[in-house]
Amino acid sequence: MNLGEINFSDHGRTYRITPIQHPIRSSAFHNAYLSRIPLAPPLIIQLDCWGSDGQLTIPHDELPFLVCHLTLQTPSGDDATLVRSPQDEVVAMLYGTLVAAPAEMNDLTGAAGVYFAFPDVSVRYVGRFRLRASLMRITGGPPLDTCITETIGIVENSDYVAPPVTDLTRHFDSQGIIRFGLPRAEW
Repeated sequence: MNLGEINFSDHGRTYRITPIQHPIRSSAFHNAYLSRIPLAPPLIIQLDCWGSDGQLTIPHDELPFLVCHLTLQTPSGDDATLVRSPQDEVVAMLYGTLVAAPAEMNDLTGAAGVYFAFPDVSVRYVGRFRLRASLMRITGGPPLDTCITETIGIVENSDYVAPPVTDLTRHFDSQGIIRFGLPRAEW
């Protein structure tokens, strides 16, 4: 048995990540880290992979080495991950789960798939933003694919009204693989 290095790029796979649930809004947390309200609904990204034969496949051998990483952008595409605070300090705009591992789950039709979920991402200041997601190998290298969400509105806490829980959030939460912290009594 040869325990040589495995080079996943030799597999000839093509990857695509697609947001299948976009966050709509949340409340700015400013410096109140323990009072963060996550984006709602939570961002869920689907991973599609095609083998060298052009067939859609789940890359089981590679899943432990894949992650999806989030950064923040303005609606025009400028980076907004780090900003200067009113106190003139450089601060991070995003908190929470910014790197997610892939999870194999069934979609609403019962078909198996691979997803990345971000249940507790929060934004520090008021504004309109987009999330940029990058599919990466933990072993390094350039992104395998990137995608961008629709624009998200971040408002002051006093102006925030949470959107309703989506069927997709309920469905993925019920599989027990990703927990969104939904109270079962409210279903």
